[in-house]
Amino acid sequence: MQSIIKKVIWGCLLLIPFVVLYIADGKAIDFVNWGTAGMFFPFISGKNILFRILVEIAFAGWIVLALRDTKYRINIKKSPLTIAFAVFTIVLLLADLFGVDPMKSLWSNFERMEGFVGLAHVFLYFFVLSAMIHSFKEWQTMFRAFIFADVFVLLYAFFQLMGASGYVFSTLLPKNFVGWLGEKFPVHMSATRLDATIGNSEYFAVFCLMSAAIATILWLQSSNFKKERFYPILIVLNLIGLFYSGTRGTMIGLVVGTLLTLAIIAWKEKGKARTILAGAIIAIVVVVGSIFTFKNTEFIKSSPTLSRIASISPTDLTAGSRLAIWKISYDAWLERPILGYGQDNFSYIFARKFNPTNMWNLEPWYDRSHDVFFDWLVAGGALGLISYLSLYFVSLWLMWRKGSNMPFTERAVITGAFSGYFVHNIFVFDNLTSYILFCAFLAYIVVRTGGDKIFENGKSNISEEQVSLLYAPIVGIALLATLYYVNYVPFMVNRSLIRAMDVSRLMQSMSFADAVKVQQQSFTEAINANTLGSDESREQFLQMGVRLVQVTLPKDMSESEKQASIEATNSFIKAVKDDITASYPSHKDDVRMLSIYGMFYNGIGDSSNAQDILKKAHTLAPKKQLISFDLTRAYLMGRNYNDAYALSRETYESETRYADSAKWYLISAIYTGRYKDARAQIIRDGRTVPFDQDILSSLISTKQISLAIELLNEIKAQNPQYRAQIDEYIKKLLASPSN
Repeated sequence: MQSIIKKVIWGCLLLIPFVVLYIADGKAIDFVNWGTAGMFFPFISGKNILFRILVEIAFAGWIVLALRDTKYRINIKKSPLTIAFAVFTIVLLLADLFGVDPMKSLWSNFERMEGFVGLAHVFLYFFVLSAMIHSFKEWQTMFRAFIFADVFVLLYAFFQLMGASGYVFSTLLPKNFVGWLGEKFPVHMSATRLDATIGNSEYFAVFCLMSAAIATILWLQSSNFKKERFYPILIVLNLIGLFYSGTRGTMIGLVVGTLLTLAIIAWKEKGKARTILAGAIIAIVVVVGSIFTFKNTEFIKSSPTLSRIASISPTDLTAGSRLAIWKISYDAWLERPILGYGQDNFSYIFARKFNPTNMWNLEPWYDRSHDVFFDWLVAGGALGLISYLSLYFVSLWLMWRKGSNMPFTERAVITGAFSGYFVHNIFVFDNLTSYILFCAFLAYIVVRTGGDKIFENGKSNISEEQVSLLYAPIVGIALLATLYYVNYVPFMVNRSLIRAMDVSRLMQSMSFADAVKVQQQSFTEAINANTLGSDESREQFLQMGVRLVQVTLPKDMSESEKQASIEATNSFIKAVKDDITASYPSHKDDVRMLSIYGMFYNGIGDSSNAQDILKKAHTLAPKKQLISFDLTRAYLMGRNYNDAYALSRETYESETRYADSAKWYLISAIYTGRYKDARAQIIRDGRTVPFDQDILSSLISTKQISLAIELLNEIKAQNPQYRAQIDEYIKKLLASPSN
């Protein structure tokens, strides 16, 4: 039995590096959901659920194995890195339990799949790696598994590169072939930044960085270093993949890590190594300097990656957004300095500390600090950040302390890789693929620096019969329960959510009314599970309710079908309202969820409930512009025109550069007869007076036709190509009986 269990554990560990290849999109690679609509957040949820299943099986197997064979038991007292990781995990558990929203902190959501459940699996993966892989040859086998996975990821990425428009490769290949590649291997995050099977350019970049480090270690360990070709080529391919990811923070990390590795080797080897280091520094300075010096040349501008690097500046949008987010992260930490807010609660901070002057042009809802260190500072407080940083410090201490068994060049390479990873993490946050690689390095350090002394080698007091008849069944039952609650139930929630959202697929096999009923049932099942993804299902439930209200039934639909459709829609809307009533107490301080509640009531024309909820949200986040816009809309629907005007003017004046603020200011001014005053103020502020159909419709609905015509004439003067259409529209306005 011991032999079989060991093979199962090894099988799980060898499969985990290949999790990076899984895309839960219902297509060819999706062996679980093939032929379906896939999973919600297919690049995240599928990988994480698969990883968790493999870790749980491996850990359960390790328990049974270690009960009988003490050589698989780690002597915790002699493994400081294991202690550091365990302390970090325990600190975050406490932070999550005593944080703002313990349920969210424990489970996270499908978009991130982190929380304590995610962190616990990451720790268990590190632990099982450390406990099971003892020898140098075994670690080579494990690292080769990472390399094979890396080869497939790079193959996918280079197919993306050849099929992406904007690069020279697409002009050198046959158009039909390029089109086929673009269809089969699309770039998911942007038009030109490679993301491979990971679905995010930044995550792909750090994957390439860490994979290059593993390839370097295997190259150093090869029996014929000078004649080895595979690993050097793979290193170069990873660096090319990193470059075409367009991730500037990781490129800076690569430079820092490479220079540090060379500096360490030069310090030890002297002579030729120092000459190589000096040459590398000069080459890097020349190359980087040339990019900035010639950033306005056609060569730099024509390259999406080079132009992105050349745009690095403290004043660009990305840098400005990072600085603004880091500032509110620091301010938030000062309020809860010891254990922070718990994981996945950053949106709670973002809304309350929103600064319209610096953040008006950012995405509406940040859920991370976009800096790993600020993330842990906010989520776990000072204890969380210190315990996280201890993973780096203890690793470096183990490698560089006197008497370390690890070869010098390997220490230099891993130190450089960790420094590059550290720099990368200043600008972004971790995800599953980077966690897996980081844990592999940590476990490798545990074993390579600790040797046999970290493992217990005494005689077990538990007989094989006891293991087989008592302990193995208990572990098996616990494993099945964990697989069910931690993975199967969230998986079914994800499937229910996708089924509920995929209206077009439902209507291929049933009527509109029946499709709405299936949607309602699917959403209800997902929400009532009260687990990972339930809150995301609630958000989609509310948004779908608004879309259903706006659906126009076909004119050729029979009366019975229309009646059935109306009844199904009304039942759906009632179910949404009932869910809001039931869930409001647990979300009364969650600004984002309150915003979605308010959006729903606005969408169905219920201004009274919309005002009540959005006033609460506005009180919690008085400077959040999107909340102000929704509340302004609710005031206007409820004919509270003066309240709408006062709020929209205050919102506009908080940051005049935001065109949407000016729009809502103008609309509310129209309903209070102050359109000209508002317009004059916008002009005095040096801003462009916005125009869209909502503003025009507001003027017409309030019978301010002369102002509407005046506005249309201004648009005509600015856009003479639309003269005929605008003139015709003005004639219709003047001829309208209501005038």
